[in-house]
Amino acid sequence: MKHLIAVIVLLAAPSAFAQYVVRNGGYVVSCLSQPTVALELAEAKEEGISVQYSPARSYQAKVSDLVARIRPVNSQKALKYTQWLKQWPQQIRWKSSFVLEGPNDQGDMELGRGCRLKIAIVQTNETRFGEQLYEIDSLVWGSLDENQKAALVMHEFIYRDILEENPESNSFEVRFINKALHDLDSQLRDRRKFTELMHSF
Repeated sequence: MKHLIAVIVLLAAPSAFAQYVVRNGGYVVSCLSQPTVALELAEAKEEGISVQYSPARSYQAKVSDLVARIRPVNSQKALKYTQWLKQWPQQIRWKSSFVLEGPNDQGDMELGRGCRLKIAIVQTNETRFGEQLYEIDSLVWGSLDENQKAALVMHEFIYRDILEENPESNSFEVRFINKALHDLDSQLRDRRKFTELMHSF
């Protein structure tokens, strides 16, 4: 009887299964007189990283092109991300705004006058019910161009990938990987390093 009760409690406990709610997954830098940009791309500019955007027109096609950069070095990961991209339209939910709270994983980039961080996307995964949701701030999303939208979607896919193994992760590593994924020149210069990075999570 004691064993039966223990099993019931285990099944009922949310923490007994892979589950995560990411409060600060997708940041953007929003300024009064400049276009809104994904935080990692703002960091890339500050760090002197060369970013090569996909020439595709829609953000979905741009995400597909970013996934194509992964395929030669990690085909399984690319296949997984391609599947997630197909599921994306059914998994998004629109929100009016998010409160900036949770782990301090925004980094230490200095923001210019009239600029502030905003949360664009919060993702939730509930393995018990096979549910994956991405809540998106509709106003922030509407202020982004297609390149920034693609960068944020890739951010969420990388984050989801990492969080499946380690729910305690934050977005520092995610932004590092996403910046590397956008730096095509660096990928071609050091293929071995890029390959190792794409197999590190």
